[in-house]
This record gives sequence, C-alpha cells and structure tokens, in this order.
Amino acid sequence: MIEITQQARDRIGEFVTEEVVRDPALRITLDSNAQSPLARSYAIFLVDKEERQRTEIAVNVDGIRVFLNLDTSNLLGGAVVDWVEENGNSGFRVSDPNARPTPPRDASDLRLSGPLAERVQQVIDEVINPGIASHGGVVELVDVSDDTMYIRMGGGCQGCAASAATLRMGIERMIREQVPEIDNIVDVTDHDAGADPYY
Repeated sequence: MIEITQQARDRIGEFVTEEVVRDPALRITLDSNAQSPLARSYAIFLVDKEERQRTEIAVNVDGIRVFLNLDTSNLLGGAVVDWVEENGNSGFRVSDPNARPTPPRDASDLRLSGPLAERVQQVIDEVINPGIASHGGVVELVDVSDDTMYIRMGGGCQGCAASAATLRMGIERMIREQVPEIDNIVDVTDHDAGADPYY
C-alpha cells in the first residue's frame, strides 16, 4: 500500500491549521510536465475531500484520503509520499517503485516481415504502445483492409483532447514509415465514452 511519511503528514496538518484546506485529501496524477515520457513522474495536489472527481477512487491511508485514477492506480504497489525541501523549493513528492516502464524500441530497430496486419501489429506493440503507456494509453488494431487500417484508442487516450494530434503526428507517422503500404488510418474509438482521459 501507499506510505505517507511523517514529514508529509505534519505538513498536511500545518495546511489544515493555516486553513488552506478544511478536510484534506491528496490527489495524485501523472505529471504532464515530466521531462521524459518514458519514466512516470507524478504531481500531487492537496484538495478538499469533497473535490473527488467521478473518475477517481478514494483510498484511506492511515487516516489520510488519497485520490487515484487509472494512470496512478499502480501506486498501490508500495509508493511513498513525502514532503521535501531542497534548493529553496518544497512540496510533496512520490517515490514510485513501479515507475520504470519498458522504453519503446526505436522504430529503426524493427525488422518487419510477414503479412501486412502482422507488421502493423508489431509496430503498435513495440513502438506505439510503449510510447503512450506513460499516459495510461493504449492502441488496439481492429482491422486491416487493403491500404486502410482501423484502430481503437483506450485508457488515457480515449476521450483525450490531444488524441487527434497523437494519431496524426505520432501513430500515422510511425505506421507509414514502417509499413508504407498503409495509406489510410481510421480511428474508430468512441471518445465520448472515455472514462479517464489524459489531459
């Protein structure tokens, strides 16, 4: 389970005393400003308990409420929340033992062979999905017909405002570089049904 250090608990207590929050909870999200998309890092916000969003689960950690969603649920495997002060800056920090996702292979390393659909699937499995896993996203190959492939986005990509850009600038480019027979890529995702989009 998640551990919250005594320093972090003391700081939360100070925020309550200073009336920054009345009934505190820690919201932990993926850090959208992380320098590397291949290593998870987290942002932590102190909020009031009633601010829990419908896509979040609430976990009680020895009397402190923690809000998590799909992309942070792996924190249940032993993460530590601490309060740190260094170089004139201070704030909450998460140490996550699970924050080392497998980096994607460089597309130039691929040696594609076999039927068209298998080659497309290989690019998705070895390049695309590892690259978007840090945002909790996943791409599924639905079908390949002639020069057209059909994909479905899931996880953090389903309903994400940037999904069109991810498709156009990332997925399409990688697929066309590796499998030039593909001329059209159709996204069949129901983005309105996304329960936990990554923003």
